Amino acid sequence: MFRPKPSGFLWLFAHEARLLWRGSILLRTQKHVVVPLTAVFIVFQSAALAVAWMARGERLTPSIDVMIANLNLVFLLFLMLSRAMTSAIDVLYSRGDVDFLLASPIPPSRVLAVRMLGVAGATAAPWLLLGGVLANGLCLFGDYPALAIYPVIMGLALFAAALAFAIVVVLVGWTGPRVARTLAHTLALTIGVTIFLLGQLPRYLPKGAMGNVWRSFEPSAADAHSLLWVPGRALLGQPAPLIATLGSFGLVFLAVLFGLAPKFAAGAISAAAVTAKTGRAKKDQFGKRPLPASIAKNLRLLQRFPGLITQTVYRSLTLVPVALLLSGRVSIGAGITVVVPLIVFLAGQLSLFFGSAIIASEQAPEFFIAAPVPAGLGSRANGAAAFYAAMFVIAAPLLGLAARASPLLRVALPFAIAAAATNLALAQSYPIPLTRAEFGKSQKGTIFGLILGVAVSSIWAFAAYLVVTPELFQ
Repeated sequence: MFRPKPSGFLWLFAHEARLLWRGSILLRTQKHVVVPLTAVFIVFQSAALAVAWMARGERLTPSIDVMIANLNLVFLLFLMLSRAMTSAIDVLYSRGDVDFLLASPIPPSRVLAVRMLGVAGATAAPWLLLGGVLANGLCLFGDYPALAIYPVIMGLALFAAALAFAIVVVLVGWTGPRVARTLAHTLALTIGVTIFLLGQLPRYLPKGAMGNVWRSFEPSAADAHSLLWVPGRALLGQPAPLIATLGSFGLVFLAVLFGLAPKFAAGAISAAAVTAKTGRAKKDQFGKRPLPASIAKNLRLLQRFPGLITQTVYRSLTLVPVALLLSGRVSIGAGITVVVPLIVFLAGQLSLFFGSAIIASEQAPEFFIAAPVPAGLGSRANGAAAFYAAMFVIAAPLLGLAARASPLLRVALPFAIAAAATNLALAQSYPIPLTRAEFGKSQKGTIFGLILGVAVSSIWAFAAYLVVTPELFQ
């Protein structure tokens, strides 16, 4: 009897890389991305060369170098961990192919190893681009140890992927994949907000105080050679710390791989995602009229979208300067009038996001075509639900603006509505790329819509700014 030969490791890894590439934000709807990727690389490399040229001759003390390198690795580890957790959930539970692979002649441990390596590679890719161009620029001007950035970032990605898989397996066993994904998004949000707040600290601390804060982390000459600072020394290209750090990362990766392999082979990891549904559906919860029922249904889909709160907070970070300006403690440029374009821009971006999220979550868009309802009902219901959600978020800053400078509200409100309406119309044809609410479903969206949305929101925000600052024309 013919027995197929199990797929080799390299073939399986190439297949995993192909799946990750097809699922990336670049290829969700577009196939030809070589030109924009090349352009981005050229721009980044040019900027890195300029930075390296300006930094030539600048030398800090060894202890400061080690401190900066170590702190960068700490921040990078948490950023990688949040991304790796989301990717680990996707490759273990979102594709829906684990049971099929366990029934195939491919060794289960090989499948798990390939997926962990794939997540590590996908997690490291953007940071290899950012760190790599800087390493290239520094190397061009004679700083050859800077090339250690490449192996350290890849090793750190292996370490982050190992931690992510271990954490995800535990979380999914306790809560299920959907809650685990929410926790991963929450971790990413916490890290992003923390970094943002650290960047704002110089505005609130006395002059020179921020330098004292960073100097408090600086190790002494003796402490710089302790185990705590070995990763930083590895990033600086010192051979012995580099070998020790990469070896430690590799050992952690192998330990997690061999620790999870038996559970993966037994199907325990995939079985943890199966949770019993409880509760009964309520009758007549959407009413009988088509449009209100469709709007209520879209709001329910939006509420169930994975990472809704974290992604909304990410897109609403402009509310931080808005709150500071409305409080009267901070003045930026033209003062409180800057709040108007910020609110208008946020209204447009939130509308595009909410509209795209509803489209991504819709499981039966053809239902409206076959239903006895007016043409375009689905689009109107989508727009109404997304508009309601966007206005709900910006209601607080609008009320604050009305309390502090009510004349500005007469400009902010109509322009915010115009930006929201334009982006809602844009979302119908060019939704931004988002992950669907249901696991195992295909992705929708295009980068082109993301670019157009930012451009349209910026145009409306700039127009509103011109209206509230007529002195610019004088």
